[in-house]
Amino acid sequence: MVSKNSLSDDQTHQLRWLQINKVVASGAERLVIEFVDGKSLAVTWQAQGLHAEITDPSAADVAQARSRPTKRQLDYLLFIRKYMDRYGRAPAESDIERHFMVSAPSVNQMMQMLERRGFISRQPGVPRSARLCIDLDALI
Repeated sequence: MVSKNSLSDDQTHQLRWLQINKVVASGAERLVIEFVDGKSLAVTWQAQGLHAEITDPSAADVAQARSRPTKRQLDYLLFIRKYMDRYGRAPAESDIERHFMVSAPSVNQMMQMLERRGFISRQPGVPRSARLCIDLDALI
């Protein structure tokens, strides 16, 4: 039995193509599904039936989440920092390629993404010019 608080067609449509980030069960009465865009769907079992509620993060929460690197981006940033600490210069894209065992285009695409998101800066035409623009210690 679904309560009167069931999801509308519009709300169901909002969640249809979202990728799930995490599912958390809180006891036997509550299930929370968190999506990668920050939205969450909480389903609660009550005496009247199921109650479903969608929460949408505030704009400030979304901006903060977007300012954080993804897990994979963080892996690349940590490798760049470790390489720079060890060798005193930024790694070449071929060094990153060998470390992560990925193709050259994959590394290039990731480096462009890191630069576009403001996590690193590079000088055009200058090899090994990557510089970190983010405090990694605050993220770990």
